[in-house]
Amino acid sequence: MGKSSKKKSFIFFIAIFALLTACSSNNTSTNKNAETENHSNAGVEEKGKTLRLGYINSTGNKDKDKPAASGAEGWALNKGFLQEELKKIGITNIEYFSFPNGPNLNEAMASGEIDVGILGDTPALLARSSGQKTRLIGFANIFQDIWLVTNKKNGVSSLEELKGKTVATSNGSYMFRYLTGLLEENNLLEDVKIVHLLPPEAAAALERGDIQAYAFPTYMGPKHVKLGFPLLHQASKTTPHLTGTSVTIASEKFLEQNPEFLSVWTDTRERAVKDLKEHQEEFYQYVAEVTKQDLDVVKESLPLNNIREENFPKEGLELLEGTKKFLVKQGLIKKDFAIKDWMLKDQ
Repeated sequence: MGKSSKKKSFIFFIAIFALLTACSSNNTSTNKNAETENHSNAGVEEKGKTLRLGYINSTGNKDKDKPAASGAEGWALNKGFLQEELKKIGITNIEYFSFPNGPNLNEAMASGEIDVGILGDTPALLARSSGQKTRLIGFANIFQDIWLVTNKKNGVSSLEELKGKTVATSNGSYMFRYLTGLLEENNLLEDVKIVHLLPPEAAAALERGDIQAYAFPTYMGPKHVKLGFPLLHQASKTTPHLTGTSVTIASEKFLEQNPEFLSVWTDTRERAVKDLKEHQEEFYQYVAEVTKQDLDVVKESLPLNNIREENFPKEGLELLEGTKKFLVKQGLIKKDFAIKDWMLKDQ
């Protein structure tokens, strides 16, 4: 296939991808990609408002007793900090919804099925650019790493060897932005076929030889390296500008209906960050439990320095701006916007 044909194929791919992420706000059907993992704070709903919280669960954990939410947000739930403060403003119940990928969470947000979502920067930016009525209320973590692994038996040993090959990652994810950015920087974007595949399905596809490499997210990356899949490239080691961020967005409607929520969320998250850093081992044990991952995998995936007390750390905003510029350049964001206009800070 010539370069012009490959370029057309890539343009077609990203056009379809943009359509998938720009979900209609008129869609009111139940999102079948979500799993309601737990209802209320203690299993019994109290009278009052409900917060519907969505997050990405790439690990495949389906334990309904504890949501697989990690980071400071998960710690705040585990310790009861968030439930305690939300009750003071009349939100007495929390429903948790897990999603395999960012576009799925966006769809649920667009159709009014969740109020707050924690997801990667790329799908959040794409949804906002398509007109989804959300506000950026903070960063869950920054410098979120990606592990590009290859086949065990007949894998490649360099990025250059991916020319003419098929690689995969999750469409609409922060790993997608990394993978396309990495290939572009190495003049390989037009010569490598990118296909969509969710992390739990990647190992089998690698073993079969269906794909030559896969860009894994946190937890799943170190896990597969530990399983013997050769590491071809790691974002944090040589291309930190291609690492991702995990952001928190909230629907404008929910924020309007609950004007005190932002202050409670901001203060509670700051409290949770301070507490988890004072109880590091306990925190890591908790994350290992809810994600069903080995402790060493969790520690490699979630450096505590990447979880900041401030809601809008400077480095996070710089990474987010870089990701947005890349998406505009690639034609994935058709209508540019200012990050500062999307942000909502607690006054």
